[in-house]
Amino acid sequence: MPIFSSYAGVNDPSRLASPVGALPSKAFDFVICGGGTAGCVLASRLSEDPNVSVLLIEAGESDQKQLMSKIPAGCSPAEWSFRTVAQDECNGRDMYQPRGKMLGGCSSINAMIYQHGSPEDFDEWEQKGAHGWNYAALKPYFRKAERHTPHPDHKIDMEHRGKEGPWISSYPPTNEITAAFVLAGTEAGIPANPDLNVETNSTGITRFQAIIHNGKRSSTNAAYLPKAVYSRQNLFILTGTQVTRLNFDSPSSGPRRCTSVEVGQTKAGPRWVVGVKKEAIVSQGAFGTPQLLHASGIGAKAELEKVGVPVVKDLPGVGEYLKDHLLTTVSWKAKKGSSLQYLTNPAATLPALARWLIDGKGALSTNLAEAGAFLRSDAIPGQVSSIAKGTTNAAGINSPDLEMINGELISQLLFHDPDPTWGSDFFTMAPVVLRPFSSGTVKISSGNTFDAPLIDPRYLTDKRDVAVMLEGLKLARRIGRTEPLSAYLGDSVQLDLDNATDEQLIEHIKEWSETIYHPTSTAKIGEQVSRCDEAAGGVIDSNLKVYGFEGLRVCDASIFPEALSAHPVAAIVACAERFADLLKAEHKA
Repeated sequence: MPIFSSYAGVNDPSRLASPVGALPSKAFDFVICGGGTAGCVLASRLSEDPNVSVLLIEAGESDQKQLMSKIPAGCSPAEWSFRTVAQDECNGRDMYQPRGKMLGGCSSINAMIYQHGSPEDFDEWEQKGAHGWNYAALKPYFRKAERHTPHPDHKIDMEHRGKEGPWISSYPPTNEITAAFVLAGTEAGIPANPDLNVETNSTGITRFQAIIHNGKRSSTNAAYLPKAVYSRQNLFILTGTQVTRLNFDSPSSGPRRCTSVEVGQTKAGPRWVVGVKKEAIVSQGAFGTPQLLHASGIGAKAELEKVGVPVVKDLPGVGEYLKDHLLTTVSWKAKKGSSLQYLTNPAATLPALARWLIDGKGALSTNLAEAGAFLRSDAIPGQVSSIAKGTTNAAGINSPDLEMINGELISQLLFHDPDPTWGSDFFTMAPVVLRPFSSGTVKISSGNTFDAPLIDPRYLTDKRDVAVMLEGLKLARRIGRTEPLSAYLGDSVQLDLDNATDEQLIEHIKEWSETIYHPTSTAKIGEQVSRCDEAAGGVIDSNLKVYGFEGLRVCDASIFPEALSAHPVAAIVACAERFADLLKAEHKA
């Protein structure tokens, strides 16, 4: 199988931009700041019109040059390696926050899980001010994006799925211990659900579908920017280049317009500027988007003045209301040969790599997180919950707020112990708080976007999130004791799970919680606020236009008015698909 595909793009800004200080001699109709999950979709769709010019700017290179990104079980080093500030409720730990730094963004490093989310999640968005972003409006775009590959052993209703889109979903291979996990979950009372993407049922235990095609990751770069697309004469891709500032005009009255975008390749190196004819679209994710807006003078006045950034627009909601999915791991020793722990040993992985290079199959073609359950923490089957009925943060009565995900190893990347030495085979379960009450912030440490942002998710600061996680750990304990999974498992390794008290489980939560990498909502759609003490207000309107500006939009996970009860990549793509259609219609009118 081919390892690398051909690639178009330049990493010399002087070919597409002018030096700072000179009048921008090069301008494009649409300038997309960030070639991540949403940015690649937008570049593809907007450049379908040959009468407009599109420039896509990405700080990294192509994921198609990254072997470890193309391998589903791989782990590419091409990411930002952010860390949070110390988290008081997680024993003062600063916590790893990876973000993709390549074309494809986080779709090039994530677990590839394909899941829409509950329709009630999106209907709640509309109730919070995101008019036109309900499930009925987004459903056609989930289907437009997807091309599902049916599996003979996993029958689903294709009426609910896309058949002709560029982004390919399928069932990756699973290990026998994953099948045992699913069966044990059903024995514990969790209903089986063959397809979480059927709009009438978003809960239950399931084998995950993933964005994998012929054994390779189907990132949005691979899916939306194949050679036939990136070869378009009106599409330009600038890689290895970071957006450092947005520039605006200064009208005597009315909203400012984004007139140009400043870029650079190093912190102190030269800067170039490229003109914007129609729209600058910020698509740098839940951390990068508020950072760029702040560096451009858009945000809470007091915060900008603190780091010496001139205020262009006092917009307090920028960087506020950070939501993220937090998990806590519990691991067991597993029956010899039943897990994929050997994949953490590079030498032992060589036969699997050879197999993958030959036919795209074998252990490396799995996404490692092969199954999961989605439940309400106040109504876990077979379990008396401490959470009062109807007091969860779920979007509606049919929506989950708790996930239980499995993993066939202890990952030295995902989990913070640098050298697990407990044995050779392990199995992990991790409850995930899908609808956290806790929210945090993203702020800037300086006006230079090459300095990492200050990320403070404020994990577990609302004790209701601890209660949800506690119920999840009790469920993990029950599933681990249930046949057929229990036949594969030995002792738990981080604590004596079978005999742990609630107090010990809560301490385990504080020490072993980590992000599952789903930050959202830091530039959210919603009503604008004007006072700094209302910092959770909206940043963009329902057309994704930044309040107070013309020619400036945002499209990525930062726009979500609220966290989804699902892995978010499919929703990000659907939002980008819909937004591309909105822009096309608006600029043709």
